[in-house]
Amino acid sequence: MKGERILLSQGFNVLDHLEYLRLRLIRAILAFLLASVAGFWLAPWLVQLVLLRHVGLDGLVFLSPAEALLARIKLAFALGFVLALPLILYQLWALFVPAMDQKQRRWTLFLIPGVYALFLLGIAFAVGAVLPMALRFLLGFGGEHLEHEISIANYISFVINFALPFGIIFELPVVVVGLTRLGILRPAALERNRKYTVFVIFVLAAILTPPDAVSQVMLAVPIILLFELSLLLARWTKPREERQEREV
Repeated sequence: MKGERILLSQGFNVLDHLEYLRLRLIRAILAFLLASVAGFWLAPWLVQLVLLRHVGLDGLVFLSPAEALLARIKLAFALGFVLALPLILYQLWALFVPAMDQKQRRWTLFLIPGVYALFLLGIAFAVGAVLPMALRFLLGFGGEHLEHEISIANYISFVINFALPFGIIFELPVVVVGLTRLGILRPAALERNRKYTVFVIFVLAAILTPPDAVSQVMLAVPIILLFELSLLLARWTKPREERQEREV
C-alpha cells in the first residue's frame, strides 16, 4: 500500500514502475509457492477421495521410480494456483490501481471475489459432473481383452487439462461485464452475433477438452448458458450513456 500511495501521489516514472511491478510479482510468486506447499500435502487426499473414488476408479499405477513424486508435484502446483488465485488477482489488480479513478477501483476490486467464485464453480462442475461421465465414456471402449491400467502422471495431467479450461471459461460473464463497462462491447452487437458465438463456443470446446464428443458437449452447453447470462448482465451494467441513447 505504501508503494501505491507513492505512485498515486508522484505519478509513474520508469524506475518506480519497474520497482512496483517487481514487488507485485514477488508477492504473487510467494503466494503461489506457499499455496503449492499446502497443495503438496493435500494432493494424496485429493487423489484418493475426489479424483479416484468419486469417478469410480480403483487405483492407479506408476511406470517409473520418479513418476509418482513428479505427478504429486504437478498436482501440488495446480492446487497452489487454485488456492493462491485470489492473492494473484489482487496483485494483478494493484498494478492498474494508479491508472484508475476511485470509482473504477471500487468496481474492479469487487470483481475479484466474483472471478474466483466462478473459477471454483467451473472446476467443481468439471470434476463433480463432467469428469465421471467423460471417464465412463472413454473407459467404455475397453473390453474383455482390453483393461485399463492408468498411470498416475497421465491421470493427473488429464484431470488438470480437463478441469482448468472449465474454470477459465466460467469467467465469461466477468469478461463480458468488464468489457461492457469499458464500452468495448455492446449488448446489441452480442445479440446480433449470437449464432456465430455459439459456433465459436463449440469450436473452443473441441480445442480445450479431450478428444471425445461427451466432454465437448458438456463444456459447450454451460458456456452457452453463461453467454446468455452474460448478455443479461451486460444489459444491466452497460454505461449510462448507452442506455440513454437507446431510450432516445
